[in-house]
Amino acid sequence: MEIVFNDISVNIEVERKRNKNMYFRFPDANTLLVTCPYLTSDKTIIKFIEKNYSSLNKMHLKTIKNEESDEYFCFKGKRYIRVFDDSYEKVSFDDEFVYAKDEKSLDKFIKKYTKEYFELEVDYIKGFFTEIPNFSLRIRKMTTRWGVCNRTDKIVTLNSELVKRTKEELDYVIVHELCHFYEGNHSKKFWEHVSRYIPNYKELRKTMKEAI
Repeated sequence: MEIVFNDISVNIEVERKRNKNMYFRFPDANTLLVTCPYLTSDKTIIKFIEKNYSSLNKMHLKTIKNEESDEYFCFKGKRYIRVFDDSYEKVSFDDEFVYAKDEKSLDKFIKKYTKEYFELEVDYIKGFFTEIPNFSLRIRKMTTRWGVCNRTDKIVTLNSELVKRTKEELDYVIVHELCHFYEGNHSKKFWEHVSRYIPNYKELRKTMKEAI
């Protein structure tokens, strides 16, 4: 059995077990694994897939993105192929490749670069803001948010994964969090503040929501 998700023909593999319910999983972008009770017919499986097609399509898209992330090294909105060799003393880039001694060296470079890059961007952007308090910048990996503004403690936290995104997307997140010093929620007034700095914020907001 096959079905199409995101313009890709996906093979449906069925495992019948002593289950009470039916479960779906994409082990890879070309395979949908269905685990179901022993007596479940193929016809019932197809109907259930069609009923949950929208959710499964999103799961499939996430699988594609995860596979691309594993295959490529993403940096500032561009994808590179990793090349490791002991002869490389420093990390360097060209149009298609990133060169490093090993994975550890590359991670160390990215961590240092991310801190310096984010600090420079935050310092530049906050110069356009008035009447916001002095705040601390923190950088850490987050799974559900691109940024957080703690108005009480005056701390702005940025997701370290933003180093993979374009500069425009990073700047949008920074502006978004700084605007929370004006408005604590996502009211109409809040988005009016954001639009002064990022006129195309709706497009960027949609992109960033889909990416996390």
